[in-house]
Amino acid sequence: MHPSPSRHAAAFTVILLALGFLAGCAPAHIGTTVSASLAENQAGSTVVVGCSGQQQNRPSSLVLTCADANDALTALHWVSWANNQAFGTGTEKVNTCRPDCADGKLVSYQALITLWRPEPLPGHPGVRYFTRITRIYPANRPPLYNCQGKHTCYPLTSTLSLAPS
Repeated sequence: MHPSPSRHAAAFTVILLALGFLAGCAPAHIGTTVSASLAENQAGSTVVVGCSGQQQNRPSSLVLTCADANDALTALHWVSWANNQAFGTGTEKVNTCRPDCADGKLVSYQALITLWRPEPLPGHPGVRYFTRITRIYPANRPPLYNCQGKHTCYPLTSTLSLAPS
């Protein structure tokens, strides 16, 4: 017997709330409903800044390594997008860079995503942007490098700074 889609949605919501608490950006009122959270998702909310400097709300994709695009999030679906945090799901595609990055293959990893720690966007008065992204890998995990003295590790979560271009 397979869990119903509503059970998956409920489990996903719990994971996202837990991630919000871990990131230090949980909602002020735990009793806030999803519909109240969705009401916050109007124009003027915090943005994420893409590699070419474009301000994006609820992007369908996001390149994480601007220099070479060897790590990107695709098929993004946003459950919540508010002024202080955004939660979604997507596929992270990472280049194996074997034998080198030009000839490497893209490998896909499912990820739960949160954008957090909004700050003013330099040079854009009144605009705030998310400065951090955390990814949780519920299944296969991509290799990360220089993990506490190890060359390669496969962590359950990974957090990156998002700097404006």
